[in-house]
Amino acid sequence: MIGTKRTLTLGLLTLLNSCVVAAGDSAKSESLYKEAIGAPFLFSSEDWGMAFGGAGVVKGLIQPQMTLFGTVIGSSNGTKMGYLGLYNVMVPGLDHWQMDFSVLESSLAETNYFLPGNPNYPNEKPGSNDSSLENSVRTGGREQHYQAHFQYILPIGDGKDGALAAMAKKSRGYESSRTYWNPLTTGITSLELQPYYKSQRLDEFQPEHEADESAGIRLTLEYDNRNSSHLPTRGSRTSFTYTYDWGSEDRPDWSTVEFEFSKFFSLGSNDLMDQQVLALNAWVADTPTWNDTVTVNGEDVFRRPPSFAGINLGGWDKLRGYGSDRFYGRSAVSYSIEYRMMPKWQPLEDMPIIGPLYDIPWWQWTLFMDAGRVADDFDVQELHQDMKTSFGGGIRFRVEGVTVRTEIASGDEETFFRVFVNQPF
Repeated sequence: MIGTKRTLTLGLLTLLNSCVVAAGDSAKSESLYKEAIGAPFLFSSEDWGMAFGGAGVVKGLIQPQMTLFGTVIGSSNGTKMGYLGLYNVMVPGLDHWQMDFSVLESSLAETNYFLPGNPNYPNEKPGSNDSSLENSVRTGGREQHYQAHFQYILPIGDGKDGALAAMAKKSRGYESSRTYWNPLTTGITSLELQPYYKSQRLDEFQPEHEADESAGIRLTLEYDNRNSSHLPTRGSRTSFTYTYDWGSEDRPDWSTVEFEFSKFFSLGSNDLMDQQVLALNAWVADTPTWNDTVTVNGEDVFRRPPSFAGINLGGWDKLRGYGSDRFYGRSAVSYSIEYRMMPKWQPLEDMPIIGPLYDIPWWQWTLFMDAGRVADDFDVQELHQDMKTSFGGGIRFRVEGVTVRTEIASGDEETFFRVFVNQPF
């Protein structure tokens, strides 16, 4: 979850050389949890200075499939962040429902925001496709993100046995399943409802006509017929998402729509690789209310989302060679291609200290390229002109049931080294 700017300083040995706390074998059946794992970490970056924190996972909390994850970070310049998430919660009798809950709180001492206010760029919109990296303001602020996630697994295809069975199939993989595109017979179809609250309150100023908070709901219809969620080699994933912020007396209401499609092709194995996969991803998004107006506090304003809550590119998953929310606008497209390979050589579980403490069943090497752009009109031709690109590579690990992603990505402006969780798509 940390992207460091122009520096690769990361206490990786500290991160891996952590403690494991588990309930004794005789007590596991009666304990409130099956296993707890903790990890301290250390890193340095331009925005954070020297930072130290810790993360912990409790697996099998109350229910066998339930997981509690939390992390706390503090830094030498006063930046602080805390995250807590409760995942895979199920209500007895509602076999097709699964729920997640998360809270993120951060206080940033100083960072760059691509918002109006830089006097050196009076006629250039920050965050636009042609904007300069220097067209930003540097200040501190407080950010919050609260979210609940209610997922209903439709009783068709591989979801007919309920959420728990679908979860197991996604986690373990189901190589024997067919992966042709037919929701009625194969794959898992789900309807997701995500009420959320986001805020971004800056220390020194707030851009005119831009709200400092967003509250609404995201509705997603997804069809997933990959043969595994963690290590897919075939199949695809398709999703449609509608987001609506219902506004208030102090901010306009607005909506966005998104379509995303991922496809995976197995390239077989050879003398060096157990697995080779070509992974493709395409995403398109628009803000249909962009040019509509509404009266707020006696003034007509556009029904547009704030920069931190609307359509944007840059960061962990899309256009990774650019900073988070580097580009934003009415609409966007994004394309990614990855070559994922799993070497036959896997020394991690034989390493001193790390091997005995952690279950690391695989690692995966990746090479990738991203392309995309934003625009203030939903124009297919414009969205595919003068696109930004980034490229990079990384290593991903499966550690105690969590996919850890480490990668380096470069764009035209900067190079980033990031540590995150889960596959990008």
